[in-house]
Amino acid sequence: MTAEDRAWEVVRRAYAERVPARRPAGNRLVLGVTVLALGVVLLAAFSPPGHAVFERVRRTVGIEHPAAALAGLPAPGRLLVDSATGTWVVEPDGAKRSVGDWAYASWSPHGRFIIAARRDELAAITPTGTVRWTLARRDIAWPTWEGSEVDTRVAYFASTGLRVVAGDGTNDRLLDRYAQDEPPAWDPARLHTLAYETGGAVVLREVDTGRELWRASVPVYGKLVWSSDGRRLAVVAPSKTIVLDADGKRVRWISRLTGQLLGAAFEPGTHRLAVQVRLSRRSEIELVDIDHPGHARLLFAGPGVFGDIAWSPDGTWLLVSWPSANQWVFLHGGRVHAVANVEQQFGQLPQLGWCCS
Repeated sequence: MTAEDRAWEVVRRAYAERVPARRPAGNRLVLGVTVLALGVVLLAAFSPPGHAVFERVRRTVGIEHPAAALAGLPAPGRLLVDSATGTWVVEPDGAKRSVGDWAYASWSPHGRFIIAARRDELAAITPTGTVRWTLARRDIAWPTWEGSEVDTRVAYFASTGLRVVAGDGTNDRLLDRYAQDEPPAWDPARLHTLAYETGGAVVLREVDTGRELWRASVPVYGKLVWSSDGRRLAVVAPSKTIVLDADGKRVRWISRLTGQLLGAAFEPGTHRLAVQVRLSRRSEIELVDIDHPGHARLLFAGPGVFGDIAWSPDGTWLLVSWPSANQWVFLHGGRVHAVANVEQQFGQLPQLGWCCS
């Protein structure tokens, strides 16, 4: 067993032996000491043999000795960064450009375009910010783009309900007037097939024909996240995550006795789900193997609040936004790379999209 394996075993045992009970306010000092101790163990776990990634836990929130600015991405692809102060595209070498002030932005299927929206405007733009087409609708939210090289669709919410438009801005139409106002999710295995929430259920529907493929009752609403092969769909809500298979049958659920589930992302090419957990004074990223119950490990933890998370397209790196530290943290096995001054570079609370190697 290597030094790194021994360190992970210490972390695993410490994590498994936590008492899953809510702590009263009077135990805050004990909690702070516990978090600090866990931080020290985590630093050891992330230190490959012969090269300590961390020397000690910082007295302030954040990873010690971060890069002052983002000088490049550690894996192929480009980042789309959408924050309260603007939308940016980051190239592999770290060069960044503003593409406008949008409330929502996400990549087209092959990273050639961006679908962006503000309150009453939906727009397709290039990664340099050139507008290709626009569509005026009231109260636009959650636009998302899918399709093949030559045939794409965009789903989005407006005041009238869940709508779909062709990738060239034509044939805009209402899909479901009563859909829940939560981000829909395109099935990566079936073209023009959309999962969304409505009436206490998750529905999978062919958007061109309107045909409903299945409907699965769920006790919670939340973010919908597909695995890259389309065989698993996670419904991520604060108290639990429910995982369905490609036919809408329940595979597993992940419940929380403490903390809140704030987000999740499947590792590309796998059924391992990176889950973001918010506890009273710290946040954690856990990696849960959906196909093997009980197989989970702690990837990263720190005081304060984590923001959005995003996998690199090749699945080798996980990017974690850490607003409390004003840092981004890139994770790959035992390697950790931190970048400081994120708010100064990109604005507050950025949403992340890492696309297209």
